[in-house]
Amino acid sequence: MSDICKLVLYGPPRTKKTSNRLVRSGGRSHILPSLPWTKWRDEVVPQLAFFVRRVQAQPIMRPVNCKALFYRDAERGDAVGYYQGLADILQEAGVVTNDFWIMSWDGSRMLKDRDNPRVEITLSEAQL
Repeated sequence: MSDICKLVLYGPPRTKKTSNRLVRSGGRSHILPSLPWTKWRDEVVPQLAFFVRRVQAQPIMRPVNCKALFYRDAERGDAVGYYQGLADILQEAGVVTNDFWIMSWDGSRMLKDRDNPRVEITLSEAQL
């Protein structure tokens, strides 16, 4: 697999599915992502947007593998929740046009680094 790009997101990663919020608006109920994930998203999307503007010419529009090393500040959350949250962030920041382009998570790991939480991401050509 040839690497397309490598990125590091600084700050403690959060899972999207933990503690979803139910909010009523206009007579309807809406489910919103957890507050910790929303805060993390607000911190890392600008990091990724800077990368997209300065380094990556175009958003990715082809199948990729996302190897994500989640260095968490504590051992909590499940891998799928972290994957879904990161995929949504990569799409929102314009790294990928749509998170359906992430075909695999080969090499991804849930790790712990209390002193330097982060996510190290390597996007590479997907092996179909």
